[in-house]
This record gives sequence, C-alpha cells and structure tokens, in this order.
Amino acid sequence: MTPATTASTDTLTAGRAAHSTSKLAVIHLVHELARRPPAGVDIFSWNPGFVPGTGLARDASAVQRFAVKRIMRLMTLTPLSVSARTAGQHLARLVLRDQPAENGACISLDEAEPSSAESYDPDRERELWHACDQVSALA
Repeated sequence: MTPATTASTDTLTAGRAAHSTSKLAVIHLVHELARRPPAGVDIFSWNPGFVPGTGLARDASAVQRFAVKRIMRLMTLTPLSVSARTAGQHLARLVLRDQPAENGACISLDEAEPSSAESYDPDRERELWHACDQVSALA
C-alpha cells in the first residue's frame, strides 16, 4: 500500500492509509530482521484479525462509531472477528509455545499464512531497514 498523498492528514481516510502503510512497514521489517536474527531468536508478525472495541474507530463519524460499538461487536459471536480477550489469549499461546512457523512468517491469530504479495519485496525490506538504521543512529 502506498501512503495517501492527496488526502488531508486529519481525515479518516488518511488515518486508514497510515495504519495500512505502517502494517506493511512492520511486515517488511520482520522479513528483513528474520534474515539477520541473533542465534535462538525467532521473529514473526502477528495479526489479531478484526477485534471490535479496541478504539480503532474512535475518530470515525458518529454513525460509524455506533456501528462499530453496537453492531460490529456482535461479530465476535461469529468466526469473522474475535474479542480483545480472545486475541490476547491467541497472542499469549503464540509467545509461549514452540515455533509455529518459519522464521519471518505472518501469524493470523494462531495460524501461519502468507501476507499480501506486496509485502514480499526484499529490496524494499532492505531499503526500509537501512532507513531505520540511519534514523536510529541520529537519535
């Protein structure tokens, strides 16, 4: 995904674009770090899926907030989403058990699955790694 360049930075659309772009960046960094891990360290990205009630829509319109708060929470009764508690339990199990997947994998709840095709770009992963390295050296 590419950052929204034409949207105002204070719009919900711009916020969603920033959220998606940051998730892609994390996956790029996980892939690159998986190529350089210290001995005995495994690294994964983790996706809890749709978790209503986390405040992610706090800046949405009143109608959207109502839908997320009242209607979307009902989705936790279906396989389409999970509660924050359930997502936390999945994350705890992931952290506490043996390696569930290949180093650098994306884990959705507790299953390894491929991320988007765009997230597998070694050149972008390396470029982002070097940019982060340069920025952190300044600090």
